[in-house]
Amino acid sequence: MRFSRTEQGCLAAAAAAVLYALTLSRGVGAGDSGELILAAQGLGIAHPPGYPLWVLLARLAAAIPAGGLALRVNALSAASTALSVGLFWMLARRAGLRAPAAAVATALLATASIVWSSAVEAEVYGLALLAFLALALLAFRARRARASGRDEALYFFAAGLATIVHQTLLFPALAGSAWVLARRGWSAPRLARGLAWAAAGASITWVLPVRWSAGPPFAWTDVRGIGGLADYLLRRTYGGLAQNPFRLDRAVDQGLGMAALSLGSLGLFGSVLAGSGVLLGYRARRPAVVVGPVLVAAMTVPAALMALIRFTPDPEHLAQVAPFLAPVVAAGALLAGTGAQRLGDLLARRRTGRRVRMAAALAPVLVVAALLPGRFAAADRSRWTLPERYGRDLLAAAPARATLVLDGDNETFLAAYASRSGTRPDVALTHRRGWIFGDPNRLRSLPRSRWTVAAHGAEIEAIRRNRTPVCYPIPPGDLIASGVRFRQRGLLYEACGVPGASGHDLPQDGTPAWVLPADWPRSSDLLGGHPERYDYVTRKMAISYSDAAARWLWSRGRIAEALPWFLDAARVGFDIPGARLNASAALAASGEPERALDELLAACRLAPYDPEPRARLAVFLAAAGRPGEAALWFERAFRVEPSAALAADASRAWMLAGDGSRARQWGLRAGGLAPAPSRVPALAGGEG
Repeated sequence: MRFSRTEQGCLAAAAAAVLYALTLSRGVGAGDSGELILAAQGLGIAHPPGYPLWVLLARLAAAIPAGGLALRVNALSAASTALSVGLFWMLARRAGLRAPAAAVATALLATASIVWSSAVEAEVYGLALLAFLALALLAFRARRARASGRDEALYFFAAGLATIVHQTLLFPALAGSAWVLARRGWSAPRLARGLAWAAAGASITWVLPVRWSAGPPFAWTDVRGIGGLADYLLRRTYGGLAQNPFRLDRAVDQGLGMAALSLGSLGLFGSVLAGSGVLLGYRARRPAVVVGPVLVAAMTVPAALMALIRFTPDPEHLAQVAPFLAPVVAAGALLAGTGAQRLGDLLARRRTGRRVRMAAALAPVLVVAALLPGRFAAADRSRWTLPERYGRDLLAAAPARATLVLDGDNETFLAAYASRSGTRPDVALTHRRGWIFGDPNRLRSLPRSRWTVAAHGAEIEAIRRNRTPVCYPIPPGDLIASGVRFRQRGLLYEACGVPGASGHDLPQDGTPAWVLPADWPRSSDLLGGHPERYDYVTRKMAISYSDAAARWLWSRGRIAEALPWFLDAARVGFDIPGARLNASAALAASGEPERALDELLAACRLAPYDPEPRARLAVFLAAAGRPGEAALWFERAFRVEPSAALAADASRAWMLAGDGSRARQWGLRAGGLAPAPSRVPALAGGEG
């Protein structure tokens, strides 16, 4: 029986759907998952750009009377990703890949870690990949010789719609639009029609102000009229796009990091095949005609990230951009399929027997199938309950009638999800940026430059008034610098005093101080002993448990007992600089300087654009009586991020090393910058 290309795509989608259903999370996930589920539940407003199409579809999924809310919304991710796999099969066949090579390419895409991880919990990336592949197929349709005006209109409508599915698709949509318009020559009427159809596709954005006016139970911020919508879409209430000034070395590191993520998602075998496709595919005319434009469109995403976002290429920020690279992974899978087919064709030219040629064609399929169990285990979230537990544990640790001030995504959305599910309704949630749970600090009426100061002042005043307990998942650095004291309560820290205030020596609800339970879980145990299988955001959440135990023991001087907890946190956070720095401090205090040095060097490698690990290493060397080496590391920290404190530290370290000339040179640099406290004096004298 012969199946049409569309029927084959449906079969591929069905096979992928089975995989995703078996590994689908039954509850809330880490990161944005809690926020998106809450937005779907009440047709609310997610963080910019709001993802209105996803929210509408998720609301329909949430209305299905079967299973829990989280499961229903998670199923939307599985369904949209499975449909993406079906469209990809059709694209691979359009590229001229025969069934075995198309199967290799499709299997590599469906099981790629970036794609599979987004298919098993509430996320927008499965729908974004579906939109990208639909754009690719529609672009080829609009460029065919017998294409009609209707084909062009359909493409431009889909292009407008794609830009609200995910903001990164703006760039592939623009590239595809230019390619479609270039087919018959540019003209003002064609361009105007294309823009009109794109605007029609993007018009669903108006759902946002309409829903805000109805007062949804969950809204990231207010979207009031045209002005409010413009502020929202331009991220004026969320933060600017650019995170850093442009630097060529940073851009190179960004590109290398994103390339490593994409190739790692395909795996070693897929990467080798993709490399073969690059080297050999240009001689295969039909695959090159399809794969080339798809690759160019996909590469506009990392190019835009490098040019506009200018993120710091460390593990945390690379983890944040990894899901954006699904189009790049799709292009890489097409190249891998091309490579598999070309290698088989080269073998066939050697006049080998029919059985040998058939074995050569099927061998890549069998290799991909052999890799499936390992990828299945890494992606399986069917028994995953840690995010829900984390949200409940955060709220459970709060005193009665407390205010919990949140900031990070994990803490904010998982606590909100647990609270909306009925856990600890007496705990009031607020956000340091003032938007998700209303605007208690009235930041909307202030210029953005004053938000931080206003929020800081409001929190200090709330702590000073002492009407209700105020808690934080992590003590904020600005409050610590202001002299606010904190008392640990499990995963939370209660603000228990400000300078000049009194009456904060006992917990405000009269309960005894928190004591580390005997059954407190280790972070590695929460991840089944395999932290390497989990993404950065999930591991960062899991670290909170071992870190809380370690900090409690450390604060009571029980260094030997704290050390295993710090080391467990570092094992789970193998690519998290803070976890490695904490482990180094514990090892140094435990009399293991060589291991402490190894952890410091690891933190320096993980954070090439953060001066803190280098400065910590310099302090360590100064305390060890090696001021010359310490001075060199202070200089390296200064080059990463110049500051008066680091220059002054370098000057003092060179003075202790006996190099007065370099000490004076760095002293002059320190004098030319704003003053700041030094790290060196106490340690250089032999303490610590």
